[in-house]
Amino acid sequence: MRPLLTLRVSPYSANREVIATPFMSWRTSDVSVIGDVRSLQEEQFSPSSKVDMVGEHRRAKRKADRAGLMGNHQRCWLWGRNAVLETLQAARWKPLELIISRQLPRSVLAQVEPLAHALKIPLMPVEAERLTELCHARDHQGLAARMPPFPYQSVNDVLGTTHSPALLVLLDCVQDPFNLGAICRAAHVFGADGVLTGSRNQAEITSQVARSSAGAINRLNIGRGDDAAGIAKLLRTRGVRVVGTSPKQATLLPLFDFRQPVAIVIGNEGAGMSDAVLAECDALITIPQATTFDSLNAAVSAGVILYEAHRQRLTPEAAVPDSGTSR
Repeated sequence: MRPLLTLRVSPYSANREVIATPFMSWRTSDVSVIGDVRSLQEEQFSPSSKVDMVGEHRRAKRKADRAGLMGNHQRCWLWGRNAVLETLQAARWKPLELIISRQLPRSVLAQVEPLAHALKIPLMPVEAERLTELCHARDHQGLAARMPPFPYQSVNDVLGTTHSPALLVLLDCVQDPFNLGAICRAAHVFGADGVLTGSRNQAEITSQVARSSAGAINRLNIGRGDDAAGIAKLLRTRGVRVVGTSPKQATLLPLFDFRQPVAIVIGNEGAGMSDAVLAECDALITIPQATTFDSLNAAVSAGVILYEAHRQRLTPEAAVPDSGTSR
């Protein structure tokens, strides 16, 4: 008995060509058809250059479709009312389209429609079940946005918007999207001028990051360069002190003077700072702990350090100035 052959109608073909895999002879009794095939004649089907070309066309078309999206199709969705509304209000990361549930409350729709109209974003009403299929999540709250890649700024653009004294966060291969979102959230809350990242071994801004940041990524300057070590070197030429974290041979956090231009380095969750970035640090600090427990995670450490920097700048007379351990 011959194995079943699955036929699929190509969604990219104007004349609805039929693509078959694997390549073998077949009878209509052996065939399982998927798609809208109106007529199918019984004939022999064998490998051909035409089928190969159709396959290449499909792959090229899918690649082109994905080029303007944030990740693949399943990862390009940002959902949840707060996350989507925050993104629309900030108008920095413009969605490609908005998918709204037909059951979306009118009060929410009244907020979405004018924002979408102002940004010229198409609205598509669907059933709630379809939204769940698109997002692969049930907590979409009736609203989702199909997103392009995040519009990072250049490092120089971020440096051009800093206040005096500058307060920046430099990420050295932070790979967990929830950590990245939480770090951005803390940076925004405590008044950092921006977050800088390299493009190698670094988590990118995605829907997970946007949601875990509670929308902070839309209010924060986020710049990307080639690598963290190169960014650190540039910061030093601009008069910004690069400050790393270390559990040993470092100045206690409350004793470091944050009332100067500073970039706080947050290293990888497992390996910490890379040797290349460590070599560019002007000082090292450590967070005093009450126990000998291993350490805090990257996001919590960033929050603690940023709070101390904010505290010193908010109440300069309460700060304990110290230049830190120079390197």
